[in-house]
Amino acid sequence: MINIKSIFKFWKNRDGKKPICVSKDPVCGMTPTEGIDFVHEGIKYSFCSDHCKQQFEKDPKNYIEKL
Repeated sequence: MINIKSIFKFWKNRDGKKPICVSKDPVCGMTPTEGIDFVHEGIKYSFCSDHCKQQFEKDPKNYIEKL
């Protein structure tokens, strides 16, 4: 099993209004640079492309389980 903390950078601002952030594309594993984001259940996921974001939106549970 992969240690998620060693792969992902999580952050939350002091007032608690911003979501936790996953800074690695959960679909392809690349480091996103385009600023393509999607918030799911309070976690902000970043993607390298619209294609990866669309794949994640179709079945987020599938990709989250693989983290």
